[in-house]
Amino acid sequence: MSGSGIRALRAALKVSAAFLAAALLAAPLRAEEHLEALRTEFHNQNDPVKRAKFFSKLGAGLIAEMRKLESAHQFDGVTPLFLEFHDSATQAYDGLAATGRDAEKHSGGYRELEMYLCQALHPLNDLIFELPLADREALRGPQKDIEDLDEKLVRALFPHEPGSHKTPPSAAQPHPVL
Repeated sequence: MSGSGIRALRAALKVSAAFLAAALLAAPLRAEEHLEALRTEFHNQNDPVKRAKFFSKLGAGLIAEMRKLESAHQFDGVTPLFLEFHDSATQAYDGLAATGRDAEKHSGGYRELEMYLCQALHPLNDLIFELPLADREALRGPQKDIEDLDEKLVRALFPHEPGSHKTPPSAAQPHPVL
């Protein structure tokens, strides 16, 4: 290869390296901008059904950000995001409930919110488990609220399912003496 060919190759490699560096530096900014856009769209949504359906996108973005912070051992940033997840899920449910629609007959929004919460419970529990003990305790209440919200959605969607109104077990009877 001639001297001019090597110089051209080096110049091309430098340009490629510059583009790669710019892309790597811009990636965290794009992730933050993406999450902020999701927040804005969720909170600006006036239709409760569309808001509940959109929550899965916001929730996924929040979980991804929590995982990123946890991987970097920035545990202080996880708690506010977890609480935001909790509050947004509650807002989505409260908006649906305020419409007065029967979830069993008109499941739009209820169904999507329940399916996403059911899917998100495991990653959320994993996130809490990986936090230091001191940080876990603050999230136990919101974690339980999210689980209860999922149960509430299931009961709203399937109110007539067998076992939804369980009777208490009968008192234990002693065995007869023979």
